[in-house]
This record gives sequence, structure tokens and C-alpha cells, in this order.
Amino acid sequence: MSQDNGAEDARTARQREILKTLQQARQVDATELAHRFGVSSMTIRRDLAELSEAGQLQRVHGGAVIRRAPAYGSRASARAPEKAAIARAAAQLVEPGAAVGIDTGTTCHAVAAELAHRSDLTVVTNALHAAITVREGGNRVIVLGGLLTPELSLVSPGTTQQAPQIHLDLLILGCGGLAVDRGITYFDPTEVEVRRLLAGVADRVVVVADHSKFDHKKAMVLGPLDLIDVLVTDRTPPEPLAAALTTAGVDVVVAS
Repeated sequence: MSQDNGAEDARTARQREILKTLQQARQVDATELAHRFGVSSMTIRRDLAELSEAGQLQRVHGGAVIRRAPAYGSRASARAPEKAAIARAAAQLVEPGAAVGIDTGTTCHAVAAELAHRSDLTVVTNALHAAITVREGGNRVIVLGGLLTPELSLVSPGTTQQAPQIHLDLLILGCGGLAVDRGITYFDPTEVEVRRLLAGVADRVVVVADHSKFDHKKAMVLGPLDLIDVLVTDRTPPEPLAAALTTAGVDVVVAS
């Protein structure tokens, strides 16, 4: 590993820990962080600036506080036609009688709404929005437990989670960003752990993401692009992301 790569990995790990601390404490102090990680105050200020620019936190004098995500309703209405088209295409990938995992987020909720017209599925999710919606058609729904977040998802922050005793034929996964060098990324560290567990018990991983996620990077990395089996989106990805997806063996479905 080169020195540059080592520094990049250390920065990513440090920023991941900063976000985890912020999720638990709601506020962090720059001086305390510098002491904790054994780095300079300038390095911590640079970390906080990068996380702020990425929309992960809000800087305040002496440190940072957690940044609330936009209201779920406002995000659900953003690019609603694109999300609906993506959801229809993703729902067609779900075989009769399948066991399906559904991630949190508005695009995944749109997929849940498409699957609500069916009654033959077993659905596993930690998202209450998706659970309630997909149950309307009579599907069997298993809700993963934990602490209820403002997004109405259930997570277990600060604890080591065990892989659930389930098998998924397919996992419907959202994302915060897709990039060549960082792969699949997200904002929330605790929700990433749930996604990692579900991906580990799924035969196929289907990422549903509109074009606004292309070449974007959030702080929390789930995995490389080759974790994805199918990407369902609304536009053909730009180069070099398109080439990287092809190299990773990802089937790209452009919904219409």
C-alpha cells in the first residue's frame, strides 16, 4: 500500500468514527477529537470541513453538530416520476414467492409500493415506511428490530449486530452515492451496518438509484461496485462510472 493510500484510508476511518460519535452524542468538539485521534487541530478542522461539504454534519464554533436530513416527505416528492419508473423496473426483477429485503429511503419505498400489489412475497426490512406499505397487499413482512430513527428505520447503534437467520433471494438497496473509487456510499453509519448484514444473506443485490447519485460520495462505504448485481436507474451512467460498472459485472437497467 502506498503512503498516499494509507493516509486516505486513515482519513476515511477517522471520519467514519467522527460520524459514529456524532450519531451518538449529537455534537463533537474539535479539540477533543484531535486528542482522541492523535492528530492536529488543523487535520480535524479539515475533516469537519470535508464532512460538512458532503452534507454529513453542520459545523459550529469549536466543533460540529448533527445535520438533520430533509423531511422524508420532501425527499419522496423529489424526482418522483424517475423514482416511480425505477420502482416499476425493479419490481419486475422480483420472482414469484421470493424472499426480498428492502432498504430504507424513498426510492426503496417506491419499490415497496409496487410490490404492495402482490401477496406472494416474504419481505424483510428495517424501514417502517416500506413494511407498512408492502404489507397492504398481504405479503408476509419481517421487521428487523432496533432503535427507531427520525427516518422511521430501526437500527442498533453502538452494538455488534449478528447476521439475521434469514435468506434473501434479492435485496433492494438504495444508496447515497455511486463512484468509481469508493463504490456504494451512504451518510448514516448505523444504517450501513444493517445494509451490510442484509447484503451478506442475499443471492442478488439490486441497487435502485436515480442519476443524481452518480459520481457522488458519502462518508460511509458499504462496498465496491462489484457488490451490485443489477443497477436500476433512470439514465445511462456517465463515463468512467459506466465502464467501471461493466468491469464489475453489473447489469445496468435504465427504466423508462
